[in-house]
Amino acid sequence: MMKKILITTLLCTVPAFAGHEQASFGLNINSDDLEVEGRISLASRTSRLEYRNFFIDANFINGKDDTLTGIGFYVENSPQGYSNIEFGVGLRSMFSKNDALDKTFVAIPITVSAKARMYLRGLPKSALGVKLAYAPAPLTFSDGDSYFEYRIEADMQIIDNIDIYAGYRNIDTDYKVKDVNFNSAAYVGFKFLF
Repeated sequence: MMKKILITTLLCTVPAFAGHEQASFGLNINSDDLEVEGRISLASRTSRLEYRNFFIDANFINGKDDTLTGIGFYVENSPQGYSNIEFGVGLRSMFSKNDALDKTFVAIPITVSAKARMYLRGLPKSALGVKLAYAPAPLTFSDGDSYFEYRIEADMQIIDNIDIYAGYRNIDTDYKVKDVNFNSAAYVGFKFLF
């Protein structure tokens, strides 16, 4: 029941994202998992330009044995003179419940990311990115011991306001009683950009 409520809540946020710049809503899938994700720039909530690089994002992964929900805050920007490269840093809150262990997991990982935009002749606008998130024991609560995630993702804007993407993610939700690899899989999906 909780899975259905979370998916419905994330899907209902699409209209909230739709009226703002620098927002996206995505869906990716593989043979075992479904992930719903969204992000929005804080600049869309204020007229102050200094907030244009501040983002709030959320995601929900419905796995075979458990679910993972995250919400985060991060800053993303390009170094001066290198507009085709973006770096990001932020914090996330991750929540999971493992039904097999009957344990809950809460972590606040530190997140870093890098993304390179590619302008290849004859191909649509593309990008290649990597993201790392890590929470050691002091940032992991409830029944959790540590959290580690990495993702590698490539995307391509096939038409205005729609990206297709493919990637690989590995997520470890280590509990005090057992280390659990929550997810280790390739995925494909699409994003609406607003």
